[in-house]
Amino acid sequence: PSPLGGVLALAQRARKPMQKSDTPNLAPSRRSAIRSFKVMDVVAKADRLARAGREIYHLEVGQPQSSAPQPAIRVAQEQLAADRCGYTSARGEPPLRQAIADMYLREYGVTVSTDRIHLTPGSSGAFTIAFMAAFDVGDAVAVPAVCYPCYRNLLQCYGVEVISLPVDAKYNVTAAVLAAGQHDRAAAGLPAIKGLILSSPANPTGAILTPEELKALCEHCDRTGVQFISDELYHKIVFEGAPRAACALEYSSSPIIINGFSKAYSMTGWRLGWLIAPDHLDSCVDALNQNMNVSAPTVSQRAAVAALGEEAASELAQHVKRYEDNRAVVVSGLQRMGVQTHEYAPPQGAFYLYADLGRLGVADSLGMCDALLQDAGVAVTPGVDFEEEGSGVGERRVRLSFPGTTEHVAEAMRRLVEWWESEAGLRWRGGAEARGGANGAANGAANGAAHA
Repeated sequence: PSPLGGVLALAQRARKPMQKSDTPNLAPSRRSAIRSFKVMDVVAKADRLARAGREIYHLEVGQPQSSAPQPAIRVAQEQLAADRCGYTSARGEPPLRQAIADMYLREYGVTVSTDRIHLTPGSSGAFTIAFMAAFDVGDAVAVPAVCYPCYRNLLQCYGVEVISLPVDAKYNVTAAVLAAGQHDRAAAGLPAIKGLILSSPANPTGAILTPEELKALCEHCDRTGVQFISDELYHKIVFEGAPRAACALEYSSSPIIINGFSKAYSMTGWRLGWLIAPDHLDSCVDALNQNMNVSAPTVSQRAAVAALGEEAASELAQHVKRYEDNRAVVVSGLQRMGVQTHEYAPPQGAFYLYADLGRLGVADSLGMCDALLQDAGVAVTPGVDFEEEGSGVGERRVRLSFPGTTEHVAEAMRRLVEWWESEAGLRWRGGAEARGGANGAANGAANGAAHA
């Protein structure tokens, strides 16, 4: 069943037909004219099919199929039975902020004042506050050319000029890449870049900056007056052989740090994130959080203390091992499809694989993903969600998400490969000539070493 089925079903039943307004001059604001979050469009379509009786396999949404850690669930049950769970302060309850501060000292060797930690309704709530606190209308803010779509969408909503920086061969934005972008804007007489936001491990690529690369980036941002926002939501999901996922606070006190409990702690629906504010933004972040959110969910805050504890740690480590196994299943399936190792980002962390299918004839990822869902019951996210609109790159790319059970991911990939080789799949990748090329590449890949 769809992971969001119950919520969406209730929303459908509650929805009533709206009368068309006859009041003149009522229209959406200009700032609201942003692109939809395509992955959620796919989730909605998948849910409609599931409610109609179809069996759907999810490779689209970054939602672990595991539950929250058992210690967190026990605390939530106890609190709901014993307490009214009213508002907390906007910054959040002291025990959780202390637990988060302890985690930074234990895992990164960084001392974080609990006064700088702000609890938010999910990391999405932290993004909105960070953008409003740090940037004004018209400011130029850089994002990686391949990035989480809500960065672009929300920044545009706030009237910010979004600057796409090219990623390097490892799908990262480094200090050298940022410096080149700054040089180009200065040479063109354009306003300087005011901010930079990126994630490491990254969504949708799974790429990770090395500690040395992150250090150089933090130092360059400090030197050139760029407000760095470090999205560290996937920090605990790092695979064997990958670089250590360093925290930006190891190298500077200026970055805004965003993290949360959705991914690494399997607590997506608990809606709890946090923001660590630098001194120069702390008071305005608090005021924005008070006015926009009042407080993060109280039950979630209390349960999250247990999620950060030792008892939950072994349970969460098993999740990462499963994601690593799932990655191998996805890579094997792509090889059978003829995708070569240089045609996807090397996923070092998170639970995504981002593949370029252009050589195999794919030129409309949105249409192809819709057909795959309709024909085979496999939900995949089109690359247009993650690329700059009009670049033409996202039309040939897709993101596969693998946080489910290994059995679920294996069946999804089996169905995907079967559809890819069918006449229905062939129509989306350039005909028989492309099919022959794909089969040849697949045979070659089968004889080579698997890319992990």
